[in-house]
Amino acid sequence: MPAVNAALFTAVIITAKDAAATAARAVSSALAQEPVREVVFVDDGSRDDTSRVAASVDDGSGRLKIIRMDQNRGPAHGRNVAIDASSAPLLCILDADDFMSEGRLNRLLEKGGEDWDLLADDMLFTTGPDESQVFDRLLPDAFKVPCELTLSAFALGNLPRKNRYRRELGFLKPLIRRSFLDAHGVRYDERLRLGEDLLLYASCLIQGARFRIVDACGYHAIERHESMSGSHHTHDIAALYQALVEFEQNAIAAGRSVGKLPAYTRSARNNLALRRALDAKRAGGWFAFMAACGEAPSSLAYIVSELVRAKITVVAKRM
Repeated sequence: MPAVNAALFTAVIITAKDAAATAARAVSSALAQEPVREVVFVDDGSRDDTSRVAASVDDGSGRLKIIRMDQNRGPAHGRNVAIDASSAPLLCILDADDFMSEGRLNRLLEKGGEDWDLLADDMLFTTGPDESQVFDRLLPDAFKVPCELTLSAFALGNLPRKNRYRRELGFLKPLIRRSFLDAHGVRYDERLRLGEDLLLYASCLIQGARFRIVDACGYHAIERHESMSGSHHTHDIAALYQALVEFEQNAIAAGRSVGKLPAYTRSARNNLALRRALDAKRAGGWFAFMAACGEAPSSLAYIVSELVRAKITVVAKRM
């Protein structure tokens, strides 16, 4: 493999809350990457030993920086803090409960070439911290790589698929050129605790970013039921929907094409309406549920279809 260009040195950005069980694996896998100049670990108000565990795998190279937040502010805020605290020209996003295979960044840079602003590889889903535990990938078989991602393709790639739960393109963890973010004033929307990656990538794409995707190079996502990305509240969904509406409105006002993004915004609207109706039912019964449905007539067909699907699933499991 060719030597890594010094101009491609990377900062790995990790934000974590109560991630003592996984922080060591994430940090050590980042420090093991040859192109890594910095690993910035933001402990976002953890109540456990996350910071201590992260520090325990410091390799003494001086590359690990740990920032401890007294109050939980969410991953978007933590990532912005980490970006400001780093200086490397490339940013590598790594979730605290994920890890990278040795050599992942070298392989990614070799496959990606040079003409890109965001460069991502297919993600490998595992059941634990062992690379042999891979059971699925993010991209479906029909998704051909390498490819250049457009805003429309990205939006459609985030529509939920019932047979591929949590396999949307917003989960990608690319390398990002800092120069592009700075030139266009792009940062994570700190109002969001859901979809913050998705909105950042969409913001880059609408500004003309070249987003290249290649096949898997060794990003391992550990699928855990208790992970933050798998447990969001109704107000998180509401914040994402509002941010998407504002994003579309601002883009149209600036004369930019939003492509197929409205399809994803409608999906977020429907999801929000369903969650609000179910919240109303839990709080006030079926009359409250029907009242909530009446407040979202454009989402009524979706709500009914989801209720029918859920009922069929329950019946099938009992058979």
